[in-house]
Amino acid sequence: MSISLRRFAALGCLAAAFASPMMVTPSSGAATSAGVVPSVLNTTYNDLTHVRTYFLCSTTKCKKERATLLKSAQTSMTGLSSLAARASKSNVQKKYRESLNLYVTDVNLLAASYQEYFVTKSTVTLSGVVGNIFYLTSDIASDVNVMGSADKNTTVSFNLWVEGEAATLVAMQTDASALQSSTATVSIGIYANQLLEGEAHEMLVHADGPDASFNTLLKAFAHNQLRISQSEILFLQDKKAPMTETQVANLNVTVTAQFAKLIKTESALVKKK
Repeated sequence: MSISLRRFAALGCLAAAFASPMMVTPSSGAATSAGVVPSVLNTTYNDLTHVRTYFLCSTTKCKKERATLLKSAQTSMTGLSSLAARASKSNVQKKYRESLNLYVTDVNLLAASYQEYFVTKSTVTLSGVVGNIFYLTSDIASDVNVMGSADKNTTVSFNLWVEGEAATLVAMQTDASALQSSTATVSIGIYANQLLEGEAHEMLVHADGPDASFNTLLKAFAHNQLRISQSEILFLQDKKAPMTETQVANLNVTVTAQFAKLIKTESALVKKK
């Protein structure tokens, strides 16, 4: 089977949702309370900034400082992993538990991609890993935003929650575009679909934002993307898939429309604040 084409809509103003981290600062009482939550709220933002700066470096200035930036990223990644390990064993108030669990999961996924970056010899894998780091750091930022709102006993705003989902959508569009290339090989097609599977799973576990209708759209889109990628991987491996090629092609049309609706809805909600 040929590698299916994706026709995801342009992102438009989606970038506004993740261009700069929107972290919630801890309340004045959090700094003196016992437990892991204050540490997460007080240190994660800087650690994420160091990791992002190294891996998403694009300016001449940062390229000249790569060695120094790497040291900061290494220190920050060690700090994040240590904090996640501590968080996984901590007893916290119920209001923090869900976001802290997601934080632990996302930091561990980030650590895995971080480690893979330094051992892979494949330029394709390298690109995919950087994409993972991009959206996972944003997912972690969202986890902390939710935790920070709980710390202040306020409902998290859509703008604070959406950072991770917005970045995941960008990563999914990038990986889907790899399937459109005239030079895409079977191995690239399999890898791109595996990345899309991972992103869809991440989207599902985070689809619990403050807007119920948007959560429903996310879940429908992610479930359909999972079905497509799972079948396409099997097609490319010359194995029997749960869907036919025609069914996959038809579902791709549906996913394209869902993606466009997600972007339109998200943009409106971001502007609404």
